Amino acid sequence: MTIVADANIAIAVLNPDDVFHKQALRRCLDADGVAILNITWAESLIHPTKAGVFDAASAELDRLGFKVEVLDDETADRARVLRAKYGRKDFPIIDAVVVAFGIERGWPVLTCDAKWPNMSEASIERLAVS
Repeated sequence: MTIVADANIAIAVLNPDDVFHKQALRRCLDADGVAILNITWAESLIHPTKAGVFDAASAELDRLGFKVEVLDDETADRARVLRAKYGRKDFPIIDAVVVAFGIERGWPVLTCDAKWPNMSEASIERLAVS
């Protein structure tokens, strides 16, 4: 099954020193596909851009099968509802958008963020430090 990657998953995959690197990489490679929203793709590539390695980092996500998806109106509207229902400072709208995208597509969302609220509407896989 395709999974939806949160930005922190892409960041972990790109950084071998990240505490979640091995788990995130393994989970992404085991999936039938990895979808990442254009906004979270951009978020995950901020540091590689600052470091001057954007092209290499973007190519690595492509090589690993990350497929960039565009945020659509239905997902944005569902994110609004999720943010209103579960919103707090540790579940900002960008995270609500990622979860909403997973709900809209029927795909689980993979994250390293342990602070997200539990949501019956969504299938969320949280990586944990082992």
